[in-house]
Amino acid sequence: MKDIYISQINHLRDEINLLTAKQFETMLDNELSTKQVLLLESIRAGAASTKAVADSLSVSTSAVSQQLNRLESMGYIERKINPDNRREILLTISVKAEQYFEQLTFLKDKINRSLYGRLSLEELKQLVRILEKMYGFTIENHGLH
Repeated sequence: MKDIYISQINHLRDEINLLTAKQFETMLDNELSTKQVLLLESIRAGAASTKAVADSLSVSTSAVSQQLNRLESMGYIERKINPDNRREILLTISVKAEQYFEQLTFLKDKINRSLYGRLSLEELKQLVRILEKMYGFTIENHGLH
């Protein structure tokens, strides 16, 4: 019986995502791939070297290097020599990347207000409780107590 509801939830979530993407697609920056956004988020979170980015995403340094080259040529990251260790290259996100994240935050807020704004206060509280419960299960299953 649960499988029917799980299937229905998956279908509805996919439909909501598709309709939302269609509604807001003109506001999206389609220049970046999902992998590139993950790399930028990793650098933004403090990973300052190719190895640190690779470790944070559990991928090879060669795969990261290729993407970093693309991101640098597109103007999303900057590489600088570490003044304390001239053999080390430090990664930072550029102004263009900061602007991308600002745009993304604005867009997420607009989407969330559009979707969740239709729910009553009680429905929002119930949704928060459900999501917190799911989050708790996720943490337990990954040993992140």
